[in-house]
Amino acid sequence: MVRDGTVIGVGANRALADADPSAHGEVDAIRDAGRRVGLDGLAGTVVYSSCEPCAICRTVASASGVREIVYAAGRELVPTELDPNPERTGRLMDAVTELLPGIARQVETGLGPDELAEPFRVFFGRAA
Repeated sequence: MVRDGTVIGVGANRALADADPSAHGEVDAIRDAGRRVGLDGLAGTVVYSSCEPCAICRTVASASGVREIVYAAGRELVPTELDPNPERTGRLMDAVTELLPGIARQVETGLGPDELAEPFRVFFGRAA
């Protein structure tokens, strides 16, 4: 999580490790930044993520004043171990995006699908 070019919070997906379905990386970064700079310091910030943020992450980001989430890998690369129902998840993401246009934006990284999916392989201990 960045404000004015300075990292103010970091996070990782802790949902499986913490048995907490809300402990997504983006939410973890927002929580960390809130502890570091206070909730009033989150307005206008940007969250950078390796993958497309879900509806939970988009909603928490907006509620905390985050300007946008910039991400690399699209939802089609999320493994079924993390999202067993991608169709439903996609509908939720689209519904939230309709209410919060501009909250998430994919950037062109120049990486191929295998490279963009590498963080998922690392997360599951299957790094190439």
